[in-house]
Amino acid sequence: MNKKILFLDDDPMALYSFGAVLTDAGYDVRCIESPELLSSEVDDFAPDLIILDIRLRNADGRKICNELKLAVLTHNVPIVMLTALSHEEISKMDCDADAIIGKSLETTNLLLTVGNLLTN
Repeated sequence: MNKKILFLDDDPMALYSFGAVLTDAGYDVRCIESPELLSSEVDDFAPDLIILDIRLRNADGRKICNELKLAVLTHNVPIVMLTALSHEEISKMDCDADAIIGKSLETTNLLLTVGNLLTN
């Protein structure tokens, strides 16, 4: 059975492109655009890993991440935060994510990070 990844981003192009890359790599990926859908999708899909954008239109991905890390059902689920922020800005973040990586067209880092977190 393929590992399941739940991906939340309010940018449809990011969902499409990164979702396609992860699907092509053999993961079962479910993409959502709204933070309001996250709880029901976590319950229904039971992801092995969650990817969140930091800057969402109506929510802060860091806050969502920290809430997931406190919840009984998701405290052990690895979380990868995606961001277009600079490395300096990322280093100042207070977030319980297992990894924070920059958004770019280069997907190698995303696949390496996801693969490492799902094999640990």
